[in-house]
Amino acid sequence: MEVEGQAEFIEVKSPIDRFKEEWAKLSGKALFRQRKLVLQNPDLVQYAELARIQGWKQPLMFALQGLLLATFFLSAFGWLITRDEGRHADRIARVQDELASQLKTDEAVIDAAQFEMGRVETSRKTSGFTVASSTNLTREEAIQQLNALIDETKNSQEEYKRHAAVKVQNLRAGGDAFALVACGTPVVFSLALIFAAPLFRKLMQKPYGRFRLAGQADSYYLYFVTSRGLWLNLGLVIVLNAVLSGSAYGLSGVSEAIGAIGRILFWLAVYSLLVYWFFIVSKDLHKAMQLPKIQDYAGLENRVLLHLHNSFWAAFLVLEAPLALLSYGVYLLEKAR
Repeated sequence: MEVEGQAEFIEVKSPIDRFKEEWAKLSGKALFRQRKLVLQNPDLVQYAELARIQGWKQPLMFALQGLLLATFFLSAFGWLITRDEGRHADRIARVQDELASQLKTDEAVIDAAQFEMGRVETSRKTSGFTVASSTNLTREEAIQQLNALIDETKNSQEEYKRHAAVKVQNLRAGGDAFALVACGTPVVFSLALIFAAPLFRKLMQKPYGRFRLAGQADSYYLYFVTSRGLWLNLGLVIVLNAVLSGSAYGLSGVSEAIGAIGRILFWLAVYSLLVYWFFIVSKDLHKAMQLPKIQDYAGLENRVLLHLHNSFWAAFLVLEAPLALLSYGVYLLEKAR
């Protein structure tokens, strides 16, 4: 009996072909398709440039569209609706109310003096008039003192107006500077996430320099920080805008109600959410960049998490300082001299 062997051919697809196949399976907008592929197939991300598929965005453009675009428009809209609101606007309103009250009082004094002057002028007496604390005045002396009182009151009005105008201008300058910081900080937050990429790559070179993909750590960072944080970033930006511009949104009462301890706990919660974001990204980066597995990703052994954390805060401080200086410059330019 002769048995003929049959050869079984198994098609082996290259990683690039697998990448193209996975991309073809996805639907929707290019940004969200790319996000899905990055999260579902982190091991294929390294072949993105070699695949040269249409619609795939480079890391920086992907991060700009995924993290910064919505942040910019949200913060710009927030600035438009809050720049004339809040504590500074309330103080301006109080100054203007005080000015109106003072002018009303002064007008009453002027009206009374003018009425008294008319009475003196039409009186048949030639002496024995009383003006303020002065008594037994002649008609000419009484008219002279009444004119002096009117002039003094008008001068007082002008002086009060000048002081009120200076206060209002300084308060507006302070309000504009504060609004710039409050609405600019969320933008700085998203920018720091992006600008931390080159610093992250530099920090990764020393412990992981022998790994081939460590040289592209900045690209992997942008892919996974954006993919994992697309909605987290949006939520944190909304929270930052609402809290930093709280008085303009009428939330001052909430801040006062929870007290100092409540505010500390709130910011700790925000910080914890940010660290959790980096924690998830660190696990993705270990897989995508083919780094050695570790026992505890939440421990000090996870140096990728440490580098993510330090890179972000370094970039944030570097970017926030110019924003603070710019805001102070706006205040100096607008304040009364």
